[in-house]
Amino acid sequence: MDGGTRVPRTRRGPWLGGLLALSAGLSLLSLVAMVRSLATMTYLNIQFASEVDPFSRAVSYYVFYGDGREEFATSVIVLAAGTVLMLVGLRAVGIRLGGAATALFGVWCTSLTLCAIFPTDNGKSIVSTSGVIHQVAGASLFVSLPLAGLTLARRLAGDPRWQRTARVVRRLAMVAMGLAAGYLACRLPDVFPSLAIPGVLDGRGVSGLVQRALFGLEMLILMALAVRLLRVAVSSARESRQPARVEAT
Repeated sequence: MDGGTRVPRTRRGPWLGGLLALSAGLSLLSLVAMVRSLATMTYLNIQFASEVDPFSRAVSYYVFYGDGREEFATSVIVLAAGTVLMLVGLRAVGIRLGGAATALFGVWCTSLTLCAIFPTDNGKSIVSTSGVIHQVAGASLFVSLPLAGLTLARRLAGDPRWQRTARVVRRLAMVAMGLAAGYLACRLPDVFPSLAIPGVLDGRGVSGLVQRALFGLEMLILMALAVRLLRVAVSSARESRQPARVEAT
């Protein structure tokens, strides 16, 4: 078994039930946060479909229309919070993330927060400090989560309870890495206006669609982990009660 994974059902003590209950509660809260974030982003896509072309413009531009700024900030902040809750829940059931995965998830959560605080520029060029921060944070978050998923999947593969989820997360993360590379390539003309790119290779016309597909994949990675966390916590809690019942009889 991987040295970074501990199976809580092998531990017997007064704190085991509490840790498993905590993990189950955190997984539920994280799922609620993720669904809330996804629902808000879906609302923005529908509500401002005529103002922000979903094929060519990034989700960041919703902040310039109606209540888009508040809704966008809520969506990404809630997603960051849901990620943190899930990570704490994983630790509660004995999953050691390791330094690399912890750092990458930290970059993901920090980048989401920065994107909420610092809006991009409403134009073709990035000229403000806020816009630069937003663009750097955006690029970081779309790369960091797939890498975090790959790193965590390697650690989870050593635990029989997590092997199937590890395979799913690894596959989703690999596809997400490809989309992240594609999205960054699509945005090169915006980031480097002086860069000469042939029209046939200019992907800005579909950059918004690629970004949304990437965001959806990253949500699936997080939800797959949170759902499995809930099942593992509930299953382990049931198993931890069985010895106590046997002793009582």
